[in-house]
Amino acid sequence: MTSAKALLAISLAGVLAACSGTGKEPGAPPVRVETTTPGAIIATAEPLECVPYARHISGVSLRGDAWTWWHSAARHYRRDDRPSVGAVIVLKRTERLPYGHVAVVSRIVNNREILVDHANWLNRGRIHRDLPMRDVSPENDWSAVRVWYRPGNTLGLRTYLAHGFIHPNGARALRLQRPPMQGPDVRVLQEALSRAGFHVSPDGIFGRETSQALVAYQKRRGLATDGIAGRRTRASLGL
Repeated sequence: MTSAKALLAISLAGVLAACSGTGKEPGAPPVRVETTTPGAIIATAEPLECVPYARHISGVSLRGDAWTWWHSAARHYRRDDRPSVGAVIVLKRTERLPYGHVAVVSRIVNNREILVDHANWLNRGRIHRDLPMRDVSPENDWSAVRVWYRPGNTLGLRTYLAHGFIHPNGARALRLQRPPMQGPDVRVLQEALSRAGFHVSPDGIFGRETSQALVAYQKRRGLATDGIAGRRTRASLGL
């Protein structure tokens, strides 16, 4: 690909994203198909749109096209311009993003950069996990962002306008279920269990391995061995 064509592909990446509120809910766990640093592209059994995926992993239970989430959240969730793990950033509706876009914060790198998990950014229905997103607003209020262009392994050239962040109402009670719970909060739990000496892969999917590690931790600490990461278990883990 020529240099000019590469720049064009990067600048048009956002045109390809589609985030209407009519997509199917996530089902089976995703399958990793391509991984580098930064970011990973994840295949799914069926193509996903950003709205149902964000709803599934964040605990922010809103419906409708992505751009409508900001106003829909007004009476139900805290909204502001400060990122937190598990919060949903809402990109505004534009000609290139006719439905807007939503992504879930997976990590905070610094006051200008976060990593996000989101689906269907390049219109192939796949999940992008731990993709860098950078605040380029003059006031550091996250009103303008640029998103990592994974195929080119570089920061995208186009700037997207953002409403801000929607924060879930408290922590989810994480447990083993079908389909499995997924999201940044699951990975935070897994990392805490690993630090406590229990082997678990921090893949963000609450599977049998995570459940067994959690029960073992609860047993060691004299907690109820229910396999649920509720308030007391979280507090014991320092979460």
